[in-house]
Amino acid sequence: MTQKNMETFSLVCPSCGGRMELSADNEKAICPYCGHEILIKKDETAKKEYERFMARARAEEDIKDLQRKRQRIRSFKGWLIGLCVIAGICLINLFIPGSPMRELVFPRTADPFTGVSVTFSGMSGQGRAELHISKSNTAEYDNTVKYEMTPETGLSNGDIVTVKAKAPAGWRFEPSEKQFTVEGLTVWVVSSDQLSEENLSAIHANTERLIREDWNDIVSSELAQDLTYTPYRMYLFISDENVGYEYNVLYDTYEVNVTRADGSVFTGYEACRYSDLKIPADGVVTANYGNLQGFNFGYTQGFSYAQSFSGWTDAAEMEAALRHARDGYHLVD
Repeated sequence: MTQKNMETFSLVCPSCGGRMELSADNEKAICPYCGHEILIKKDETAKKEYERFMARARAEEDIKDLQRKRQRIRSFKGWLIGLCVIAGICLINLFIPGSPMRELVFPRTADPFTGVSVTFSGMSGQGRAELHISKSNTAEYDNTVKYEMTPETGLSNGDIVTVKAKAPAGWRFEPSEKQFTVEGLTVWVVSSDQLSEENLSAIHANTERLIREDWNDIVSSELAQDLTYTPYRMYLFISDENVGYEYNVLYDTYEVNVTRADGSVFTGYEACRYSDLKIPADGVVTANYGNLQGFNFGYTQGFSYAQSFSGWTDAAEMEAALRHARDGYHLVD
């Protein structure tokens, strides 16, 4: 309340002459020295005007609140009606065969790996996987399904390759992934134990053929009566790291006995060299076939024409020569 809305009065205390102060509610003036009080008379018209102003303000605020509430109710009803319409449409679509809503809620189940296969090729440790999808698979999703295969390279026999299938809309795949075991990759021969009886027979047969050819001139002449040969042992060398141009070298050695014309027996040793022995998926060993190793010594053993004859007269000398010939390799068998 401003001073112009009050009756004018002196703020000097009529009792002691001290300066009077207004109370906190502006209803009276109080002398802080003697305690004398004077009641302040206010203009009732201004008070009533103020009360009317406050009443109008409260009424207008109430009206605005009511309008906002009505607007929120209308908006809520609009959203509710919209949601009901959408829910109704979705519900109807659930019963329409082939509709997107039905496929989303009730996807069809399929096995995506029917007609799917994986093949492996290359050397074990460096193998590759290739995914094959049969064209006879006529499923509806066939043109949209995506497959992911990991890993695809650097494979060894026994590794696991995983193929995942991503289902398109309206489908659920069971299973969604499948594992394949790597097999059939070509392997290096690193132990004679890897050689099957069939492979050993093939190697021995080739070695014996070369031995017969090597001794043919002698055993078919008057200088010899008979020739026999038996497997002695096999020497398998593996290349050291970053050494050698051949991964492995195998020597198939034989003890050879030649009966001379006078009945005496000559014993020698032959070695047939094979390199880069591998076993592919079919299990049949492959190799670079070499020739019989050694030197000619026919004249020193009483034979007159043994220019093609090769070998050693002592097994220990043969082994030492083979080891020396394979510098940069280590003997495993």
